Amino acid sequence: MKTNLSFGKIKNRYLFSMMTIFSTMGLNAQISTFPWTETFEDDSPTRSSWTQVFETNTMNWTFSSSATTGSVGVPAFAGTKFANFPANSASADKTKLVSPPLNTAGLSAPKISFYLINPQQGANANWVRIYYRFSATDPWSTVMGFQPPFSSWYFFGNIGVPPNVYQIAIECENAQGYSTLIDNFTISNDVLSVNDVLNPSKSSVKYYPNPVKDVLNFTSKEKVQEIAVYDAAGKIIQSHKVNSDQGNIDVSTLNKGMYIISGKTEKGTETFKVIKN
Repeated sequence: MKTNLSFGKIKNRYLFSMMTIFSTMGLNAQISTFPWTETFEDDSPTRSSWTQVFETNTMNWTFSSSATTGSVGVPAFAGTKFANFPANSASADKTKLVSPPLNTAGLSAPKISFYLINPQQGANANWVRIYYRFSATDPWSTVMGFQPPFSSWYFFGNIGVPPNVYQIAIECENAQGYSTLIDNFTISNDVLSVNDVLNPSKSSVKYYPNPVKDVLNFTSKEKVQEIAVYDAAGKIIQSHKVNSDQGNIDVSTLNKGMYIISGKTEKGTETFKVIKN
């Protein structure tokens, strides 16, 4: 009897250990099917595998349906939750939100896309930076960094990273702005095409022609206060005060490629993707 009990204890302990190992493996399993989108919802199968690296102080990213500061009441871009960097201290808090391990070997040209809210508090907005690394012990390499304020959901699309990337990190640095929000973080092998921008989502501001060569026209249901042009890395290239419901901007000096047009109206800021020929 004693022998059987001992054997039972050993077997149970072994079973418990194996269950723990497999549970840990599940939580940290590689993402290998793309396109992959992290929704940050409670039912997301990968949200629990995101980790945090505290670079300065210990401010945590949270998964929330409401911003901690500013943008309170603004809904998620999709679903009900998003990643929220609180930015509710007077310190220069800086934390990386690190993706689960990725197996991107099958992607010839991996692309990152995500939606962002990064509102100003007074004249201040937080810094947001995107990094990648090739293994768990490699140093982080910077993809892009920006500090422009966005008070409504802004789309950053088709940001290129090298093949065989192991992890992506979203870093926010508190620069006395309001909470920074991220939603629908996607990794894919897709590239923006002409067809993508010829069928834009519904917007009160319309831009044409697209693709554009020299002059980009706009028309709107509301008065457009300002139009800004950003490159694919999120850097502002042009800014125009227009205060009109129709008009045009000169883009003849821009290099060929994809740009993001941001139009500000009384209802908020809307974005649009154009291709410059």
